[in-house]
Amino acid sequence: MNWIKKHFEILIGYILAVMHITLGIFVIVNYKQIARFEDVNINKMHMYSFFDFVNIYAFELIKLLSHYIHQFTLLFGVLFIVIGFAFFYVSRKLKVTTLFDRTIAQFYLLFSSLLYIVTSILIFEMYGFFALLYLFLFVSVVYYTLNRKRLNDNFRKLHLNVLIFIYALAYFLTQLAVYDNLDKRKVTPLDVMTINFFFIILTVLATLCLVNYVFLKRTLMKPNTEMKRTEKRRDSKVSRLLRENTNMTINKLSEESLKLDEKIVYFLKKFSLSNLIKLNEDDIPSWFRLPKWLRIFHIEMVLSSLLFLITAIELNNRNILFSATKFNVVKMQYFYEWINLFGLLVIIILYIYFTIMIFYKSKGYIGQLFTISFLLIKVLVSFYLMIFKGINLSLFIPPILILLILIILPLYAFHIRRKY
Repeated sequence: MNWIKKHFEILIGYILAVMHITLGIFVIVNYKQIARFEDVNINKMHMYSFFDFVNIYAFELIKLLSHYIHQFTLLFGVLFIVIGFAFFYVSRKLKVTTLFDRTIAQFYLLFSSLLYIVTSILIFEMYGFFALLYLFLFVSVVYYTLNRKRLNDNFRKLHLNVLIFIYALAYFLTQLAVYDNLDKRKVTPLDVMTINFFFIILTVLATLCLVNYVFLKRTLMKPNTEMKRTEKRRDSKVSRLLRENTNMTINKLSEESLKLDEKIVYFLKKFSLSNLIKLNEDDIPSWFRLPKWLRIFHIEMVLSSLLFLITAIELNNRNILFSATKFNVVKMQYFYEWINLFGLLVIIILYIYFTIMIFYKSKGYIGQLFTISFLLIKVLVSFYLMIFKGINLSLFIPPILILLILIILPLYAFHIRRKY
């Protein structure tokens, strides 16, 4: 584990290299099908084994690539392989010297931004113009990453909640769009699954690039004299001028963001319930107070365990899916529901893990914020679509869904009140 932490930025480069080389080989091997794609009757496609499942995803990837690179298929295949070897080269440089860390950091930042843009283009076909909301989210994440050290750490929770709010807005509107398209049969559950799968993969890769940028910038806080002399010889007057103007612009934007932070926090404190309703301890009846032995941690564990139990039962009810000897692609909606429930269960497990870490080691506040926010967004959007759209995508019957809301809201309130 220590070796992985020590070489984490190098391993990220190797992962990116393998992914791009594999994609390049896939494109070259299947270039004829990508260049002259012929659709098939998806209703006749069946899955008898795991390899059939992989083949269906490969077919969907070919279909997706045919929309964008059918004219220059071989060229793009070679380009992906070159990019993969470029990541190998960059990782090797990181392994042997720190002299080029600044240039490599900028390379990772640029490639991360490029991957975010490609991701937004990829999901445009599924979500329409609402895909631009995810692009706005990606831009916001990159902006926050660039200015994280310049912003006030006292408002870090506010900054993260703003990013989560942008994600919630993007998720809500795109879910409305995609399930309207499903209802109108413009897309199939298989299309939704594959697009979301590739969306997650590309987002993870872009985030890994961003993580490498942050890590390398952190190591450059104290540059050595050899690096300074090399940069002075290498940098031109134009590049130095461009960098100074860019830094000046970013500083101005950061100062405005800081002022906005202060105004928002002041507004929230001014109209908080604690200021509007002032209660002394004697004003609260003894029967309404929590017992001294009962802690918030105990309530969180009980409620999160109940969340885990409900989700695990629903997931187990859909395991019959894998006992079928012949599974038609038309019934992919069932597998789509299983994947959603499995992902929800993983998030709940992570929430329980971060809750335990907070109680015993005072770590994991950010992880708990992201997990409980995701659970709240997921359940509220499902509830809205079921009530107002009549779309049964919540995976739970309405009474259970209402119970989930009643469980998650207190958990979210407990976290928001925490100071860290």
